[in-house]
Amino acid sequence: MKKKKVVIGSGIAATATVAALGAATWIIGGMVYDGTVGKKPSVKAEDMKEFYSTREDKVLDTLANYEHETVFVKSEVNDYEVETLSIKANEETSDAMIVVHGIGSNYHEVLNVAFNYLENGYNVVVYHQRNTGLTGGDNYTFGLYERFDLEAVAQYTRSLYRDGIIGVHGFSMGAATSTMHTELNEEARNVDFYVLDAPYHTMESAVELGIIAEDIPFLPVSFAKWAGNVVLKVKEHLTYDDIQPVDAVKNISVPVLLIHGTDDKVTPPESSQYIYDAIPHENKKLWYIEGLGHCEADSLMEKEYFDGIYQFINAYVKPGK
Repeated sequence: MKKKKVVIGSGIAATATVAALGAATWIIGGMVYDGTVGKKPSVKAEDMKEFYSTREDKVLDTLANYEHETVFVKSEVNDYEVETLSIKANEETSDAMIVVHGIGSNYHEVLNVAFNYLENGYNVVVYHQRNTGLTGGDNYTFGLYERFDLEAVAQYTRSLYRDGIIGVHGFSMGAATSTMHTELNEEARNVDFYVLDAPYHTMESAVELGIIAEDIPFLPVSFAKWAGNVVLKVKEHLTYDDIQPVDAVKNISVPVLLIHGTDDKVTPPESSQYIYDAIPHENKKLWYIEGLGHCEADSLMEKEYFDGIYQFINAYVKPGK
């Protein structure tokens, strides 16, 4: 009789342990999910005009100095429209840059980058990535589905500037989207070169660094990362292994500039090295900027940053100029 009580007691304890582990997995994994794929945009679509009209940098006032048009480009694979802003330089040019913002952000946040290109011989196209503004999609997929939106925008941009040189400049998740797009680009070649500022080489590496940055006491990073992957699988039928930007560049043939701050706490600085090493040609450059954090160079050292980009373009994309 006593043995039965021990067995029953052990069974209850085991069941309770499993239940507790399941609850912890769902709670912690949900937190990871909400900070990544389930993250909310920083500014809602309906609030953007007022928010950027009143912000100190007044980017909408500067935008008014250029001819611009909002268009909705169909993303065929994703079956929704991408809210896109086409901006023409004030001097005639057939070259263009597509600038891609990061997770939780929107195209207004990269307009100052656009303005630099506009003043240096490029038309610019910016767009709201998936789950942003009036672009479709109800989550972020860290570049997996976003790459198809970029392909649609690249096709649109090429239709505008058929004889020009077209580049893509992505930041953070926008850089990862751009990295994953390189594989799609090899067939149509709408894009002639890429500038990748702070990409991650795998989704898992970015999630891990994000968990570490939260610095939650007594929370094992490995468990939180695993739990996040469990919830991602249940909710989106995806896993970290599905999102490997580093694999996309293995057959790339166009020039690539990678830029990363050595003190980046959002995307691992070594990610750029991994991507650089995976590119099979020599028309590439890796630029580590000492002491800077995540995507800071364009604002903290604007002249040096863009001088470096234009030097790269002249050396690797427009030789002799």
